[in-house]
Amino acid sequence: MSNFGGNPNDELSFYKIVLDPRMEELRVPSTLVNRMREETMGEVLLKCGDGDKYWNITTREDGNSMYFHGGWKEFALENHIQMTQVLFFNYDGAKTFTVRIFDKNGLEK
Repeated sequence: MSNFGGNPNDELSFYKIVLDPRMEELRVPSTLVNRMREETMGEVLLKCGDGDKYWNITTREDGNSMYFHGGWKEFALENHIQMTQVLFFNYDGAKTFTVRIFDKNGLEK
């Protein structure tokens, strides 16, 4: 299996299919949260493509769930997130996620 974010630990990767591009936040899978809760609570960084730009995203916890909350809407707008796109996230460590965005035709943006 390839590791798209440079992290050999694919267990810290997940994907989301965009059903509402105007969503205010994005839920991180609970099983992933349990493995990295201490590291990622408060704030994380998202980076796309070549990593020239980073987005500071505050996280929100609700019970056993964690959400990318503050800054998520700006990330989605700047990256032109649309319905049916697939977002792949890989946790690179140090509070940073690499994000790859795929259109409905399966091609990476």
